[in-house]
Amino acid sequence: MFFQRHPDLAWFQAWEPFDTMVSGTVYYNAASFTVGTSQITLAEPWVGLEDSEPLARTVLAFCVDPRFTLRVAARGGEHFNTRVSFLENAKMPTVALGDPDWDEHMTTLAASPSEAQRALPLGARQHLAHLGFAGHLEVRPGGLVLHFAGTLPTVDHYERLSRVTPEVVRAFR
Repeated sequence: MFFQRHPDLAWFQAWEPFDTMVSGTVYYNAASFTVGTSQITLAEPWVGLEDSEPLARTVLAFCVDPRFTLRVAARGGEHFNTRVSFLENAKMPTVALGDPDWDEHMTTLAASPSEAQRALPLGARQHLAHLGFAGHLEVRPGGLVLHFAGTLPTVDHYERLSRVTPEVVRAFR
């Protein structure tokens, strides 16, 4: 595992703008590791001015992997980092997947319901439900971003996220 207290901001900005989350001003405490074809990076986004206290604190999981080829975003619940304005790019349409277990608990954004179904396969949806997922999920060509609500920048939460993220990625097969 490779750790950087002050990781390269440009790497994280390349993932932005997010579809369902606000962007961090800076990122801290990035831990990166490889699992199979996946390069996973966990990092704390600083949601607020760099020299002030953030709105709240969390950790995001970024996964670079060629298996992700479509674009979809989903959110379960309302969280401090939920994006509410779309000035620099239009919001994708809200769609239903036709999966009552998913549609009742998640807001899904995609170009179409069929693209959302292909980008979020049943196995991935079922695995996230098994985990009791609440937070944000964004799939885009080449990668995946996960925000598990309630995750804090603590050693225990980094360790949990380092175990759970590869499981979630595998569920997308």
